[in-house]
Amino acid sequence: MKPPQRRLTRRDFLRAAAATAGGAIMAACGPKATSAPPQNIAAPPPKPTDPGPKTIALWAYRNKLQGAWAGEMAGYAWGAPTEFDYQGVIMPDEKVPVWEPALINRAFRDDNLYCQMPFIDTVNKQGVTAGWVAFGESFRDTTFDLWHANLAARDNLQKGIPAPDSGHYSNNPHADDLDWQIESGWVGRMTPGQPQAATDIAWRAGHVTNYGDGVYGGVFVANLLSAAFFATGVEQIVEAGRQILPAGSLYRRIVEDVIFTHWTHPDDWTQTWQMLQERWADQDIHCPDGVGQPFNIDAKLHGAYVTMALLYGNGDIEQSMRIAMRAGQDSDCAIHSVGGILGAMLGLSGIPQKFVSGLDPKLQFRDSEYTYEDILGVSERLARVILLIGGGKVSGVGADEVWTIPQQTIAPPILEQWPAIPDDRPSLTAQAASVQGRTVTFKAAASAANGIQDYQWFFGDLAYANGHEAAHTYAEAGTYEVIAYATDKSGNTAWKALTVEVG
Repeated sequence: MKPPQRRLTRRDFLRAAAATAGGAIMAACGPKATSAPPQNIAAPPPKPTDPGPKTIALWAYRNKLQGAWAGEMAGYAWGAPTEFDYQGVIMPDEKVPVWEPALINRAFRDDNLYCQMPFIDTVNKQGVTAGWVAFGESFRDTTFDLWHANLAARDNLQKGIPAPDSGHYSNNPHADDLDWQIESGWVGRMTPGQPQAATDIAWRAGHVTNYGDGVYGGVFVANLLSAAFFATGVEQIVEAGRQILPAGSLYRRIVEDVIFTHWTHPDDWTQTWQMLQERWADQDIHCPDGVGQPFNIDAKLHGAYVTMALLYGNGDIEQSMRIAMRAGQDSDCAIHSVGGILGAMLGLSGIPQKFVSGLDPKLQFRDSEYTYEDILGVSERLARVILLIGGGKVSGVGADEVWTIPQQTIAPPILEQWPAIPDDRPSLTAQAASVQGRTVTFKAAASAANGIQDYQWFFGDLAYANGHEAAHTYAEAGTYEVIAYATDKSGNTAWKALTVEVG
């Protein structure tokens, strides 16, 4: 018998990237590793996204906010009984649990939801520009049950390893797991139509628990949610998510694999699931529980399931959640994200009543001070704060209040990947070279054995920019925590935090 051909793994992908200038990952990996269409087929053009400005009435935002929270809760509760029952196989349709309205209240006790509470509590009490120290301390002091990247990160924090080292691959073997991906929904719900604000917060908070693709998962879901508030179709949502992922990242590659396979097989989601199984399912190469096993808790694969369910469900929340659940693996996670994203697009009024009628708004999320009603109020208040920081406007009062969303283009975070071949982080220096009133010029210099690919600055006011030198004008006088990043050719990053005061 002819021995089976070995399938390419993510390590093969990354080794190719490390050996290829500019991270051209797929060039040396053969046909199974590429999502590029055959040369005689034209790939579909990207769906355009409107960067703004946009307006939304407060009553409409509230309807969508409630839909986003309730949809996420219903998604978890429906998928929870099937978690990890189907590893590497599609769940038979007849095994999908029967939905009962009261099931939604299970979500108040679930880690997908309660893990969001310390992050929300941090921004509620310390502001939406809270930094790593604040997020890390809040997460360190939790007592609820945790697993994988969350548990490893909390253990690190309690040992005195601060964020972002708590989520770094050198300290956290689960850094690529889906933990931040499933708990980042709160970010998108507070940043409707504002991709840069969503990315800034998700990138900052996500490094408490994860690194690289594990953080991209949270950035991806936050941006899907942010886009859903104004989207008229799922293609716009998916395209916003695709664009926020940096070129050269494996996360963007898997999302594009799904988009292309959906284009070629638009009526059969199982074809796309099979593609993912063949190309990606054996690439959970870091999680100790997944190496060499059918078990997979990798952020990318579950993000691909989210993308697949959105595209094939075509805006039908029940059908989309069913597809996400039937994809298997951590099957209460993709469905949880899909429910929240489509809940934001449809609004509470657009979700079938059976999924939301049993929700008890007076219940508290586990080990937190917040009820469902509380979390809606906090989300709205902080969304208004973020809107104003970004240059948006609030007009009218009461029932006539309208928000004008500032124009924000989609700008990916820096390339960050778990290196296939261990190497040192880049050497990085960063400084505020000059301060003129509220305008600061920042300069950075970095070096790495395989060369530096890019720099990025997070300015501490929900704005960021690329380049080894960047000038930024702050809207208000004050003190800001600025983070400088540098990435080498393999996606290994280094960072420096500095404080600037402007008057």
